[in-house]
Amino acid sequence: MIASLAIGGVLLAAMIVAAGYAIRTLPPGAGVPLHAGAPEYSLWLPKRAGLAAWLGIGAAAFAVAASVTVSGLASDWATSVRVVLVPSVMCVVFAAEAAAIITSRRRCAACQETPAPGRRARGPGAAAGRNSAPR
Repeated sequence: MIASLAIGGVLLAAMIVAAGYAIRTLPPGAGVPLHAGAPEYSLWLPKRAGLAAWLGIGAAAFAVAASVTVSGLASDWATSVRVVLVPSVMCVVFAAEAAAIITSRRRCAACQETPAPGRRARGPGAAAGRNSAPR
């Protein structure tokens, strides 16, 4: 049981490291999504607010899963369920945070590839004076 809580704590620390890495590597105007199931329903927050929200979600998930695991509520559960509950919950939350960071990075990369309005694109259409930006 102690090992389960320790593994959950390590995964929470990994979430903190991932958020620190994202703060340093994502551009200043980047947004971080909070997933609400399908990507179409994500809530995009500013970089620092989004990463702080993910850390809050991770800390809350750890606290709830750990308290359920060590409480009397789980005393009748199989030991195997109590041992894997905290690491499983933390793996899911850590994977969701990593997916949010990857999505934000891809969105920023896509924004940097499109030319700014009024600038001509380089490529096949540039010689004809056409801009590749959607109108």
